[in-house]
Amino acid sequence: MTEEVNKEEKEVEHEAIIKIKGLHKDFVVGKNIIHAIKKIDLSIYASSFVVIYGPSGCGKSTLLNIISGIDEPSKGEVIVRETDIFNLSEDDRGEFRSKKMGIVYQLPIWIKSLNALENIALPLIIEGKPSSYAMKKARDVMKEIGISDFAKQMPTQLSGGQQQKAGLARALVSNPWILLCDEPTGNLDSASSDEIMAIFDLLNRKYKRTIVMVTHNQAYWTLGNRRLEMKDGTVIEDIENKNYG
Repeated sequence: MTEEVNKEEKEVEHEAIIKIKGLHKDFVVGKNIIHAIKKIDLSIYASSFVVIYGPSGCGKSTLLNIISGIDEPSKGEVIVRETDIFNLSEDDRGEFRSKKMGIVYQLPIWIKSLNALENIALPLIIEGKPSSYAMKKARDVMKEIGISDFAKQMPTQLSGGQQQKAGLARALVSNPWILLCDEPTGNLDSASSDEIMAIFDLLNRKYKRTIVMVTHNQAYWTLGNRRLEMKDGTVIEDIENKNYG
């Protein structure tokens, strides 16, 4: 999982892996139009760790959902490694997302009839990989994350921190180019939150995983090599963290 990304990302470390051009997103609520995203132009480079923060309702999660291709923009482009993802059909965009992006949500969603190992292997099985291959990859990533002991347990029997580690393992099992994290510590206590952030830090520093993370937690605003402050649907400050690395 990690060695493959390490080699690939080192080769393209200065490449803009995500290019966002003239991005707008409007929502119609009754007779009102909500301008959730207003003309964002942004490049995110391979092997970077980008932290996006700002007040509730500023557009952070909407931006992340557009980058992932889950939400379509009202106007603008999102290009991921030379692929304009909104020129793809919805099915092709979903397949692109499943193979090239890993997503970590605030609350992981589980198939309740499957144990932790089977849930983590599921993205590969959906891709059509043999079950034996999918289970081996899931075991490997669980070992790297430090949750091998929970393989046979049902996810809902795990603590919040353990579930989030399992959710991270599921996001990583397909060896994606990009890890997108939406408030990944929002429902965790401080100790579990710090454990999750330490894993992100390791994935980025050692294995050069590209990470884009949205967070409300001020304690984590100084993490990563770049932080973006959003307000009223646009990026108002783009700061390089020179102390990271």
